[in-house]
Amino acid sequence: MGELLLIGSGRGLCTIRYLRGDSDLEATLKTVSGSVGGSIPRDDDFFSSARQSLDRYFSGRKEDFRDVGTDFRLGTAYQARVWAAARNIPYGRTAAYRDLAHRLGHAGYRSVGQALNRNPLLIIVPCHRVIAAGGGIGGFGAGLELKRRLLALEGVDLQTFGLA
Repeated sequence: MGELLLIGSGRGLCTIRYLRGDSDLEATLKTVSGSVGGSIPRDDDFFSSARQSLDRYFSGRKEDFRDVGTDFRLGTAYQARVWAAARNIPYGRTAAYRDLAHRLGHAGYRSVGQALNRNPLLIIVPCHRVIAAGGGIGGFGAGLELKRRLLALEGVDLQTFGLA
């Protein structure tokens, strides 16, 4: 489905970004290094567990990513709560923005959508599983085509939601 960039800290994975080219890689590294306060050394071994989990996921096997440590430092406290709640949406299932807001005890489903739009951990925090209350696909920071492909990979019947 394309290349993913994984960036972590001593606390865990803090960014997974779908890359659309070299300029996207450079911009992401610049943004994240500014947020974490320094350069980002390359260490492929640090991500071996996450890479194995992602490989299983993309081969069509059910994966919940619970063994992958995360670091939500790139978000606000509210965004981190939304991202943590989204991690609880099971593989192959969907939830509406409104339902996720309700689970958080928050009336504003649009703020949930805004928090998910800032989700730095593509796939690990499965914001692709969040759809509009009426069954529409909603938004997705990495693009609606990728959202459709991820949902289809998980066996979600897109025609049921009018998403095909």
